[in-house]
Amino acid sequence: MKDISRRIFLKGGMAVGAMAGMTVMGVPSKATAEEAYTYADTIKWDAQYDVVVLGMGFAGMTAAMTAADAGASVVICEKMNEALSGGNSKVCGQFFAYGNGDYDATLKYYKKLSGGRQIEEEMVETIVQGVTGMWDTVRNRFYAGDDSGFLSVTGLPAVGHMSPEYPEFEGSDKVSLISTNMKGGTRIYDAVYNTMMTYTDRVDIWYETPALELIQEPETGTIIGVKVSRKGETRLVRALNGVVVATGGFECNKDMVQQYLNVIHYGARGGQYNTGDGILMCQNVGAQLWHMNAYEGLFGLGGTTWPCEPGTGSCAWLSTLVQNALNTGASILVGTDGYRFLNESEVVRHGHMYENGIWENPKFPEHTWLIFDETQKALIDEQELIPEAEKASLLAFDTIEALAEGIGCKPDVLKATIEAYNGYAASGVDPVCHREAQHMRAFDGKKYYAKYMYQGLLNTQGGPKRNQNAEVLDTAGNAIPHLYSAGEMGGVTVCMYQGGTNVAECFIFGEIAGKNAAAAKEALPAYTKAPKVESSPLTLGMDTDVGLVKTYETGENQYIGVGKGLMGDVVTRVTMDGDKIGNVEVLEHYETAGIGTLATDALPAQFVGCSTAEQIDAIDSISGATVTSNALKEAVKAALALVK
Repeated sequence: MKDISRRIFLKGGMAVGAMAGMTVMGVPSKATAEEAYTYADTIKWDAQYDVVVLGMGFAGMTAAMTAADAGASVVICEKMNEALSGGNSKVCGQFFAYGNGDYDATLKYYKKLSGGRQIEEEMVETIVQGVTGMWDTVRNRFYAGDDSGFLSVTGLPAVGHMSPEYPEFEGSDKVSLISTNMKGGTRIYDAVYNTMMTYTDRVDIWYETPALELIQEPETGTIIGVKVSRKGETRLVRALNGVVVATGGFECNKDMVQQYLNVIHYGARGGQYNTGDGILMCQNVGAQLWHMNAYEGLFGLGGTTWPCEPGTGSCAWLSTLVQNALNTGASILVGTDGYRFLNESEVVRHGHMYENGIWENPKFPEHTWLIFDETQKALIDEQELIPEAEKASLLAFDTIEALAEGIGCKPDVLKATIEAYNGYAASGVDPVCHREAQHMRAFDGKKYYAKYMYQGLLNTQGGPKRNQNAEVLDTAGNAIPHLYSAGEMGGVTVCMYQGGTNVAECFIFGEIAGKNAAAAKEALPAYTKAPKVESSPLTLGMDTDVGLVKTYETGENQYIGVGKGLMGDVVTRVTMDGDKIGNVEVLEHYETAGIGTLATDALPAQFVGCSTAEQIDAIDSISGATVTSNALKEAVKAALALVK
């Protein structure tokens, strides 16, 4: 690796047609046969690789490594910085679906998941082939053949019901949800990322380099490169053999969520930077879209969660994977007018609820309120089910009429709803939402509490339609030449979802996309509508963000320590007072506001006076922020170890 002077970055006019949004240089001239050139030769390229991969989650990293294994030079363009890269791959549950080696049973199961929706047979067969042997794939590729840390979560509390998620379907006895362990954190992501770092002699990585648009050859529609933004400059990156788009879904694009999912007030729990960039870029070059209304929701109360804005990372996960005081007893959800609209006690399946034979995403009203009584509040408080930060917005009323006025519902409707529910609880039959008798109790009438709720969203499935070769298809169903996709952006899920399928799909189509993108392609046709220009593009190894070392200022008796948080490094500066810690400062972190920051705010003071790693480990972690607490302890111990 060598440093490159900024002088090498070409800054002249750019010669590209209107599709790429650039300026034509000079006047077109007719070329002789000996001087024949292509449209790509009319563009002044800033960099050139065999394969360009957009996005650095499981799908993007797998595609990059596979392409490199095929002998291709590769660059990954990642929208976020290193700490925030990874999208949903970093923050998902770190499980993958596994068919236990039984292709036929797994095929029957996955066909049933479509709920009668049409999906190409080849696509179902491709995902099933990969899921069938996914344990071997993950173990051999990212764990050096060691599966000692892997386990099926079948039968385990809370998550066992997803292994399989639809036990009533034929073939379900062969479908499992697999984890590498149950200790939290970024288990599989770390393994994939660490493997990716062994490829840095064959793959350049550009962080904080969002893709802006795909560059398309006008005669054939072939994708020949990408326009990106890097280090404050626009760069044109040539892709000789292919572009792989693996930029994730659109759960943090509020406009797209409203238009495609018909969801208005929601909180996104997954990656906070998935704004549909790749989907829009593919649309701009003629891609067909599919599965745009398919998405996965939270495991909360009917799929609801505490209010938070997508893209802020502030969404505390309301998880009711089993029945508890939030979804049983005198506790109901009502909509804008005051009607109930779902079975509050049903354990949702990735946000889906049972309706007329299949599991669908609920149809949420504009506003949603959780209502419970005094007796229920005591149980909720006892089980500590409402975070401290949410208690301030909990409303209390003495009568149903006051409750209706306070939350904006129709008083007669809300009163009728609660009285009807009391009757259902007494009779044990709920003809409206089919809630089970053992989960209902009449309101005590002492006091009424209300909490405003949002719909919880994990990830979207829709995007450009791909085929079994990971090729992106146009609106006529033809492959757009040299354009591939992988991951959640255009996933195969059309209706019901088996937990762990998205992770498996990232590996399956990441490998297919990487292999096919790396394959040598036929030459582009001759082009004479613009003049040929000269380029001196950067190539493999001339510019990469891997291996950059950050420095932090230290004074006398100060030491830097780094720990691994959920979203990236947690950096501390420890000031020693003799042989004891005198002060701890958190210099850098990327943890979630309102969750991880509970630890970064509270723990540093508790380290003061410690002098050994054992004392640091003995400090209690902050409830709800265990991963960040452990990262802080790791960082402070690392700094302490540097003390001479």
